[in-house]
Amino acid sequence: MVAALAAVGCSSGDQQPQSSTQEKYFDVKGFGKLKPGMSKQEALATGDLAATGAGKSGDCEDYRYQGAPAPDPKQLAENAEIEQKYEAAQKAADEAKAAIGPAPGANAGAADYAAHAERLAASAEASNAVVQLSVKSTQRIAERAEAREANGGVLFAGDKIRMILPPPGATAAKGVGKGVTVDQFKAAFPNAEQKDDKTFDVPAPGQQGVVLSFLFTDGKLHDVPVVQRGSQVQLI
Repeated sequence: MVAALAAVGCSSGDQQPQSSTQEKYFDVKGFGKLKPGMSKQEALATGDLAATGAGKSGDCEDYRYQGAPAPDPKQLAENAEIEQKYEAAQKAADEAKAAIGPAPGANAGAADYAAHAERLAASAEASNAVVQLSVKSTQRIAERAEAREANGGVLFAGDKIRMILPPPGATAAKGVGKGVTVDQFKAAFPNAEQKDDKTFDVPAPGQQGVVLSFLFTDGKLHDVPVVQRGSQVQLI
């Protein structure tokens, strides 16, 4: 399953999630004790999530379910190092750009023009470093999205849950699960809002912006995350 949400993504092992997840179903209220908009402290206190995160980019962080395959600690450390370098490079690029200043005036001397040229070159070099690290950062985000798809879990943006993805085997309310056709889905959810030719949303009653989002690929249900629409999280 590929999540609709991700800016808004960890290596997984061969161990399978606990079979108890097969008996639960997924709806607009969330999964188990996990609810959209719940704080990280509240979510971790439920015991439904692993105690440690499964990867982070900016203020977005993934957590897997308790009993799901744990991410590779070495990979997490490497990803964290790339993230730190990326943030440092962005800061350096911003500072270099701010240091350029206005172009020398008509009466400026050769030294002023040379100094300005040096600042322009430094800014360009700093920006190039950001671009190179951005490629690695984007790759990491995609890898985390794939791991989230395979294992299920929660994506936090800041301190709040912005996406909940069911674990393998879980079905949505009314027995709708991965592989059902669009027609079967519409029979179960006739009032769903069609966002595009591959996406249907079922709003959560009383929770503005929270939807159960049904994502289809080649006419078959591919993924069913609960997402917070309108949040500042990149979608993948």
